[in-house]
Amino acid sequence: MSDRTWTVSGLIRAVNELLEQGFSGVRVEGEVTNLKPSGRGHLYFTLKDEAASLDCVMWASRAARLRFEVEDGLAVLCTGSLTVYPQRGRFQLVADELEPLGLGALQLAFEQLKRRLDAEGLFAAERKRPLPGLPSRVGIVTSLSGAALHDMLRVLLRFPHLEVIVAPAAVQGSGAAADIAAALGRLAGSGLVDVVIVGRGGGSLEDLWAFNEEPVARAIAASPVPVISGVGHEVDFTIADFVADIRATTPTQAAELVVAQLERQARRLDEAQSTLLRDLTRQRVLARTRLAGLAGSSGLARVPHRMRLLRSRLARAERLRAVFGRLKERALARLDRAAGVLRQLPALIAAGGHRRVVESRRQQLAQLARARVSRARVAIDGHQRALSHLGPRMVLERGYSITTVAGDPRPLRDASAVAPGVELHTTLARGELRSIVAKRAPRSAESAAATEGDRQPSLFDDQGEG
Repeated sequence: MSDRTWTVSGLIRAVNELLEQGFSGVRVEGEVTNLKPSGRGHLYFTLKDEAASLDCVMWASRAARLRFEVEDGLAVLCTGSLTVYPQRGRFQLVADELEPLGLGALQLAFEQLKRRLDAEGLFAAERKRPLPGLPSRVGIVTSLSGAALHDMLRVLLRFPHLEVIVAPAAVQGSGAAADIAAALGRLAGSGLVDVVIVGRGGGSLEDLWAFNEEPVARAIAASPVPVISGVGHEVDFTIADFVADIRATTPTQAAELVVAQLERQARRLDEAQSTLLRDLTRQRVLARTRLAGLAGSSGLARVPHRMRLLRSRLARAERLRAVFGRLKERALARLDRAAGVLRQLPALIAAGGHRRVVESRRQQLAQLARARVSRARVAIDGHQRALSHLGPRMVLERGYSITTVAGDPRPLRDASAVAPGVELHTTLARGELRSIVAKRAPRSAESAAATEGDRQPSLFDDQGEG
């Protein structure tokens, strides 16, 4: 092959075929550096040890399956195939799987999410809320088929007045985290419950993994009511335990925490009832003892006589009260009559003087009214005379007339406005004349000058139709 001349692409293709035959499925340990996630979800990074480094790529379809976050400085075991990247001619490893060295993948993912949420303050003690003292409605987010639900109901239903609302959700497998978060959001945000229990029974880390995922942690943190996490057994810890307001070691203990205050209240009521019964019994015994002692005393024998004496005094008091009542009514009647007489005195004393004042004022008002009416009549007569002198009829009485063209009510002012043969109407003080224009006389110089100049308006100028 040494005499053969290669193209660049042909040589890289041949090398890749050899690499695929001899270096497919290789496992390489190293430390991740230069991590560069792409917008499409691919991961580009370098694996290195003390002496060398190797370019690597993990395609998005493989990277989406990782349970943990790849980060610089992480020691991993990488499984993949060696190739040469044609565009750059660089040697690289296409990674199919990544496993963290030391911690397992799930444990590493747990620690990474725990650090991130803790840094955000989701685990802070000051945001933890106390449980309601006397809850009336409890919500449960769990699987309907699990033993955990049965264990919790056995504890909660010891109190018949306590309502339990169950929001079923898958607690294991693909999509369980989203299912739990959605059920918790619906239940806690409904306003129907005072507290929510999120939980399931025990299992492996993989079985409990849904409670270690970020959607569940965010839903617990966003809950408007307190949340109790009861997942697995006492040795199991999940992210949900850290975010929840209270962590219970088991689902059963979570239910017991809810009813703990109710049980305390029930015990207090029982104790109070027992104390009250003891006190009543003691008081009853004491009363009977005193009654037995009084039954044989001489004072008790005089009680009937004293009762008769008191009844006689009470009867006399009732008779006296009736007498005083009648006297009171008579006195009140006399006072009412006297008050009526006193109220009438001012009117009787002043009646004569008031009549004289009223009559004098009435006469004055009548005189004023007559004077005003007289002045108004005089003014109206003057206005009527002035209007009659200015009216068109008075002008006609002085020898003037009004000429109009037939069919046109406007007064005729200029002879040039009509032609021979036009019918004219002339209104006199008494009667009308109708005539036909024979001819028009030419205007004199004085008449033209008056027309063109500043002529005075007549009564019949077009200030409206005259």
